[in-house]
Amino acid sequence: MKFSRYKYHIAEERGTALTKAANYTITSNDIVKEGYSFFIINGAYTLTLPAAAAELNGVKVLIHGNNASSKVAVVAGFGGGGGSYDTVTIGAYNAVEFWCDGTYWYAFTTAVSAS
Repeated sequence: MKFSRYKYHIAEERGTALTKAANYTITSNDIVKEGYSFFIINGAYTLTLPAAAAELNGVKVLIHGNNASSKVAVVAGFGGGGGSYDTVTIGAYNAVEFWCDGTYWYAFTTAVSAS
């Protein structure tokens, strides 16, 4: 586990990015093992964050959208808010940071809205 965290940290410093031009569910492997910390939504698509888990405790990701309808979703809602708080609209040429405490994901934006 320590090696995975180290790899994630190194990838974060290098600015490793994953671009998606379709709906996509990010996996914990994308973040922890592959080292992606920056995701780009190339169009009017939705990226879904992986379920919060102990291996993601302390992980943060940055997601950039290039369309007014670029969105990020999470099952069970951000911050445990339930289904009413499960989607963040990134919008055109904006970026939002997401952080996981191992139990929930949190979105650092005021644009949290229902899907």
